[in-house]
Amino acid sequence: MPMKFLTTLIACCLFSVPTLANDALIPALKAVDDRDYEQAIETLTRLSEEQQDRDVLFHLARVLYQSGDYDEAEETLEDFHEQYPGDAEALYLSGLVYLALLGEVNIFKKVGMAKKTLASWEASVAADPEYLNSQYAIFAYYTNAPSIAGGDIEVARELMIEINLLDEAYGVMAEGLLLSKEDDEAGAEAAFQEAAVLMNRAGPYFSLAQFYMQTEQYEKAISSVQQFQNREKRWWGPDVTAAYLVMAQANAQLGNVEEARNEANRGLAMNPNRQIRKLLNETLKSL
Repeated sequence: MPMKFLTTLIACCLFSVPTLANDALIPALKAVDDRDYEQAIETLTRLSEEQQDRDVLFHLARVLYQSGDYDEAEETLEDFHEQYPGDAEALYLSGLVYLALLGEVNIFKKVGMAKKTLASWEASVAADPEYLNSQYAIFAYYTNAPSIAGGDIEVARELMIEINLLDEAYGVMAEGLLLSKEDDEAGAEAAFQEAAVLMNRAGPYFSLAQFYMQTEQYEKAISSVQQFQNREKRWWGPDVTAAYLVMAQANAQLGNVEEARNEANRGLAMNPNRQIRKLLNETLKSL
């Protein structure tokens, strides 16, 4: 199962908003904003031991995920599901964690981990049929996964129709992804651009930037990822350090070696998780 599937699917999982109902969470979430994941995890762990609260446990799991501690995130979510079964948002997060673990397990475990990813999102939709985060994630899975892991373009087409009925912007994004798989570059570009305008937030611009990277339109990739940097971000979307990775790789392809090195170093200075750190370091070594 190629790494391309993992990175493409992660970029397609762009949707959901965590709630904030507990004032005790504020210091931890400020630490996350400051990219001090160690402090945030310490605070949330203490809170989870002091009180039984859905939001505390959820945010602990999602910060562990964002920091790259996927094994601990998985264990925390197992505890969460025991206490709060049928939580669509947490089941969506479980799928993201399994997807991240897909890039770390050995080749013999990849198909099993991919199926756990899909099963988590399917359970999320079963809990809330209108939960678009997981609806779109399932669509992206069937679009991008190899057939050995259950990928199926025809199933993806059917899901795209269902998603479009629920939300036009998500439907247009899905159309763009399918058109890109069919090598309809003009159609895919137009759809991704329309989705970015309709949604008016950061995530779709990252998907557009990835499309430009895949089609070797590196200057457009840089422009799109700069739009990503300047727009509203959500916790589930690509981390800002991934934008520096795209800019480093795009500039490297354009022959702008010094700028590529600067972008990679900017990303490394922002405390990226271990997957992005590895890719940034590999990019630096290639320059």
